[in-house]
Amino acid sequence: MEFFFSNIIDNDIITLDNVESRHCIKVMRHKMGDTINVVDGLGNLYIGDLVFIDKKSCKIKIDQINKNYNKRNHYLHIAISPIKNHDRLEWFVEKSVEIGVDEITLINCSRSLRRTVKMERLNKTAVTAMKQALKAYVPIINDIVDLEDFIVQSKHPNSFVCHLENNNRRNLFFYKNSILNKQNSCFLIGPEGDFTLNEIDLCKNYGFNPISLGESRLRTETAGIVACHLTNIIHHCKNE
Repeated sequence: MEFFFSNIIDNDIITLDNVESRHCIKVMRHKMGDTINVVDGLGNLYIGDLVFIDKKSCKIKIDQINKNYNKRNHYLHIAISPIKNHDRLEWFVEKSVEIGVDEITLINCSRSLRRTVKMERLNKTAVTAMKQALKAYVPIINDIVDLEDFIVQSKHPNSFVCHLENNNRRNLFFYKNSILNKQNSCFLIGPEGDFTLNEIDLCKNYGFNPISLGESRLRTETAGIVACHLTNIIHHCKNE
């Protein structure tokens, strides 16, 4: 099964752009009349036949629409400090989308080493990962915002700050029932070097629960993946 991406829809025709068309025709070798699966990043899966091909686009006549395709029953927001190595930031986006994330916000912290990111590349990475994982939702990716501004505006029922200081941290599974019942979680992941003590105190003052992600000291991007994975595991086990 192969997914393509497009949000160019006119009545019952969905059009693939130049890049997606090239992949469809040149790589996957699809021909007129083949059945094509297209997702729009908003939760819709379109299934139809390939009815038009030229050098720059393909058109698919929509026969079936599956709304809320593979929609998860919870909302997960990862707020993470930008990583100095942009490739590793893209790796985090790719893997978190494959596992399951709804929103990613980049947060500027005292020890953050990167102040700008390539948003277009991050969004392209997210779309590619969505297709690879056979998902229909692409997460919201928000550009860099200061940590304090983010936590002041955050309204998630389950809010966690992941850090390395040994002061009253709990394991994530301590909050299992809350995560399952409230179904909307946000995790703060700090930079290499961790949040400062002042930042941790500020997060706690705004209702973020301090947690540990295990005994190992993790890279920023790894911590983000672990938080994403553990949250999805908690929900998956409930549904088994």
